[in-house]
Amino acid sequence: MNELVEKYLSAVCSYFVSKRKKIIYHDLKKSIEDSIDQYDDIEELLVSYGHPRSMALQYGYRPFIMRRFNNKIINKAEKYLFIISSIYLFACSIFYLDQFNCLPITQYREIATTHSWILTHPIIIIGLLSIVGIIAVCILDLRHSIPQEVDYHFDKKDLNKLPCSSLYPNHRGEMLYMFIFLLFFLLYGMFFTSDVIVQIQNESYQMIHLMTNFFQPYIMLIIMDFFMDMTKHIYTKNYIRYSTIINTFTFIALTIFVINSHFLNDYLLPFNYSMRYNLVNFFILGALIFIYIFTLYKLLRNTKIYFSSFRK
Repeated sequence: MNELVEKYLSAVCSYFVSKRKKIIYHDLKKSIEDSIDQYDDIEELLVSYGHPRSMALQYGYRPFIMRRFNNKIINKAEKYLFIISSIYLFACSIFYLDQFNCLPITQYREIATTHSWILTHPIIIIGLLSIVGIIAVCILDLRHSIPQEVDYHFDKKDLNKLPCSSLYPNHRGEMLYMFIFLLFFLLYGMFFTSDVIVQIQNESYQMIHLMTNFFQPYIMLIIMDFFMDMTKHIYTKNYIRYSTIINTFTFIALTIFVINSHFLNDYLLPFNYSMRYNLVNFFILGALIFIYIFTLYKLLRNTKIYFSSFRK
């Protein structure tokens, strides 16, 4: 029955983030433990507390967006956004890996030149995709809206249908990492658009510019995936599948680049030449490490959720 208590606690706490979630978890758990002797079984006790959302409201939960969206529309939009993003990521990866001579393909460069603007401006393309996706969801949701009233009926059957604790997101660590991630890439963007980098490129080679463009689609998809993750009240099997596919491909593409391009030997600037060269190396290596860390984290998290919740 402890598992049932954990499911209920996780369902209530899923409406909160950061320290507030931890405080409510311990407070509600203590309340349940203190009241358990007054009931014949744990199910009756948990049902008496009521619907998890109702309990969350009692603890001060207030939704940022009051409107309830149609889940069917959200799921379809999510599916198409991931499909389009995956195709775009694949095209960008092939294009840049070919530029770095990391692939046995030699003709793709000529095929891709007509679409090079699309492939070399991932910030604009992925930003537009996200905006179009949000607008499409809002329009379709207005046309196929669902009742806005929440059914707070809660009985033993509903209690036993609560998902596993692992399916509820815990964004505390991820939010901290993303804050550092965004701060780093803000400095990264400022440095690689400054006059200093123009001078360095003129002194050495244009490969630096190509590498910064190569990282951009992965950075943008990580940011998009993070914000989609933040909207999740509960992880779904499809979302875990989509996220795993994109992050697996990102990991493979980066690994092909690092190995086949002889990245550490050929593309880094001399460390003992000047401070400016060291800054370039710091940001290039830092970008690669940050993307790798986030990708591996998502893959490990998705694998853990899949094996603990979805695999039968």
